[in-house]
Amino acid sequence: MSKSNFLSRSLRPLIVTAAALTIASTWVADNSRADDLGYANKVVGAALLSKMSKAPLDVGGVAWSGSDISPAPIKGGKVAIMPCPLAYAVCQYLYQSAADAAKAIGWEAFPIDNKGDPAVAQKGVDAAINKGVNCVLTLASPARDIKAQITRGKGKGIAFVTGFSDDPREFGGDVGYGLDYAAAGSILGAYIIAHGGGGIVVFNAPQDPQLTVRINGFKKFIEQYGGSSAKIIHEEDFSLAQGGPGEITKMQALLTRYPKDSFKWVIAPFDETLTPLLQTAQQRDRTEIKGVSFDGEEVAYADIRKGGPQVATMSWGLEWVAWAGIDECNRALNKAEVGVNKDFPLQITEASNVPGKDLKYDFNFDFKSYYTKMWAAAAAAN
Repeated sequence: MSKSNFLSRSLRPLIVTAAALTIASTWVADNSRADDLGYANKVVGAALLSKMSKAPLDVGGVAWSGSDISPAPIKGGKVAIMPCPLAYAVCQYLYQSAADAAKAIGWEAFPIDNKGDPAVAQKGVDAAINKGVNCVLTLASPARDIKAQITRGKGKGIAFVTGFSDDPREFGGDVGYGLDYAAAGSILGAYIIAHGGGGIVVFNAPQDPQLTVRINGFKKFIEQYGGSSAKIIHEEDFSLAQGGPGEITKMQALLTRYPKDSFKWVIAPFDETLTPLLQTAQQRDRTEIKGVSFDGEEVAYADIRKGGPQVATMSWGLEWVAWAGIDECNRALNKAEVGVNKDFPLQITEASNVPGKDLKYDFNFDFKSYYTKMWAAAAAAN
């Protein structure tokens, strides 16, 4: 047998084996991609119908998650409500919802506008303490910014409750509560995968911890299920205090750095921070770029309704979150169990389910009656 024939016969099994391994690897990759895409579609399907944030990602449905009993509302209560900067519509909505809850329980409420500046937040809370409030409720505003004020206020018997952000107990406060923000980020990741994937640019405002949790949830889902179809190509931090102009400058630089079709998606921590990014892209004729974000604001709904570049937003029961804050304030002041408001609803909103003009996300659940009946029964029994 010639040397060449011997080598040919010897190598043939290796070639066949290598080919088989290649086919098997391709099948596994294709099958894994199909599984990831199928799961992403299940997650999106559940979120389109509304779900509790801490339920499994692919399980829908809304249910009461609080307590059925309450301590008696303290009489003549005063609550200072500090949401995220009141320049943003979503933050105004958070304040007004909490103020409505305070009225329902029989308390006086007034706002603190932190303007996205910790020093301003500290002055505002100091003023509230001097005014003799019973509770300071921060909503989407970090407790870590007012550590000294928590210490001072607790010495005067003031309750400190934080919703939709970090946990004030780390700084001596009473309770933190809210949604699973990472789950909300995961759902937006699933949405992008389910809609073809592509390159993604991530914007974040790290000065607010809950915004980073949202974004990290998104990134983790993309890393785990995006495969080769959905990839994060750039991450950019910005300051809320600088507002839209700061974002626009950063976006202009990115559009210059990454030519057309380099990325198809941009995500920002809430809707009003996504808007200037998408407007900048449109001005550069980068019509291939779509956006997703959080909070279910009218600016997002309007863009979705008209088929604009923002195609989805995470809507959540912010009004429920705000009412829960007043309930937690009352529990803390009565030295009762706190942290009983366990979970809240959310929904991914897109063209198929976007509310009409000036309408809010409706999760079809009368949570207010649970609170008002519970408070009234406790007051009557006192």
